[in-house]
Amino acid sequence: MTIVERIAKRISEIFPDVTIYSERQKSGFEVPSFYISKIMTITKNRFFDIQDRHLSYSITYFANPDQPNADMEEVEQKLLNNFTRLDDYATVRNRETTVNQEDETLVMSFDLRLEMYPVEDGGKLERIEVNGGLQEDGNRDSGGQNESAY
Repeated sequence: MTIVERIAKRISEIFPDVTIYSERQKSGFEVPSFYISKIMTITKNRFFDIQDRHLSYSITYFANPDQPNADMEEVEQKLLNNFTRLDDYATVRNRETTVNQEDETLVMSFDLRLEMYPVEDGGKLERIEVNGGLQEDGNRDSGGQNESAY
């Protein structure tokens, strides 16, 4: 699952009936709706090939034109109260909201901080030999050795 998909999933949990876009629409955006866009990524290398990545995103909300101010206020409060984590993946940090009265949009920018570790491409385990196991009666099989009880 991509980060944009994770953001969209969380927004859809908070606002289940609102359309969410991650690409610009030639015909324009349906209202009300959300548009998710990436702003930038900053990467810093650490020891052992670990990277700190700071990713910045923005969510633009296109308000209901019937009551845009009240709608943007409600959406802002719901985002501030509920858009704090992307499951167990990352914490949403540095949230800032801006209201644009002319365009009837609410923009929330935020950051995600990720620690990226290299994936070891080790050989696959193809076969395991086991000495012992369970017998059909459920007792431990000692692999042919005799066990005595005292």
